Amino acid sequence: MLKAGVIRPSSSPWRAAVTLPQKKDGSRRFAVDYRQLNAVVPLDSYPLPSMEDMLDRLNGSSYFSTLDLKSAYWQIPIEEGDIPKTAFSAGPGLGLYEFTTMPFGLNGAPATCQRLMDIILKDSKNALAYLDDIIIFSPDRRSHKKHLRGTLDLLEKANI
Repeated sequence: MLKAGVIRPSSSPWRAAVTLPQKKDGSRRFAVDYRQLNAVVPLDSYPLPSMEDMLDRLNGSSYFSTLDLKSAYWQIPIEEGDIPKTAFSAGPGLGLYEFTTMPFGLNGAPATCQRLMDIILKDSKNALAYLDDIIIFSPDRRSHKKHLRGTLDLLEKANI
């Protein structure tokens, strides 16, 4: 994460603990416990789309492609003034770090991700996003190629 620019060393007065919850396969997942930060940050109430509305939009389509954005949260930069609030310590002697991009665990992260995807895809009539999952839909193969290329262009233009 450090090499990728997702985190950087920090001297923040904020500090959250790192946890390593076990995944179903027995491996561990890196997570930061932001419960204390979430308790003092206002909840972003931007809505996630309903499955019913999304399914209605797909009606009449015969061709579908799906995209799952790689590390979508880590592609969303945090405003410089808010970066210190994401500081975490992995333990004694391991230093303090902070996220420069949106980490998992913040209560506003899903709403922020959905808002960004809605903004990026706002002019597309043939692509829908649910967080970092995108579906492109079309009535026929020829138009589907055009819709898929158009969606990829929108994502590229947004640096996603």
